[in-house]
Amino acid sequence: MFSSRSNWQNRIGLLVAAACALLVISVRFGLAFAPPAAAATLYGWALLLGGFALLLGIANAIWHHFVRVQRGQREWGFSLLLLIVFALVFGAGVSSPGGSAAPLAEWVFDAVIAPGQATLYALTGFFLLGAAYRFLRFNRPGGLWILAGALLMLLVQTPFFYRLVPAALVGLLDWLLNWPVMAAMRGVLLGGALGVLFISLRLIMSGAK
Repeated sequence: MFSSRSNWQNRIGLLVAAACALLVISVRFGLAFAPPAAAATLYGWALLLGGFALLLGIANAIWHHFVRVQRGQREWGFSLLLLIVFALVFGAGVSSPGGSAAPLAEWVFDAVIAPGQATLYALTGFFLLGAAYRFLRFNRPGGLWILAGALLMLLVQTPFFYRLVPAALVGLLDWLLNWPVMAAMRGVLLGGALGVLFISLRLIMSGAK
């Protein structure tokens, strides 16, 4: 990332980025290390840079697939389909006064993108079942308890389960789902976010050397 620059330029860029991030985070947490107007300006710059990075990513993807089609590489037909769909949707959005609300753009989102996202999200259930089949075995230490808890939480989410158990047990299971289970899930999500943050900082620090 920083290999083409000298060490002092890398360190200056790293310090500027860290200072801006610290200012924005301090205002977000109410520590008031910086005026809110300065943090809002920095946040707006970050959004602008993010939009510019998105445009660069789109241009890079288009060029990559265009080269694949031009060279006739493997599965170039999918690249050609991507370019055709991109040209149609982009042309419909630019030429229509509605922009992203153009009929063709809305149809592509409702009939193609949304079902595709739902399909990919639904596939995660099969991956989880496969992982559970491999890991949650009765002969593994703690596997029986984890499997029982996972099945119990799945049963709580089903409507017919409430008709089969007493109301007191339903209240207990709801309490378990809303407090201990939710606390554990938030801890896992927070730990994952902190892990990504630390890995990012490690990559940045190693690139600045």
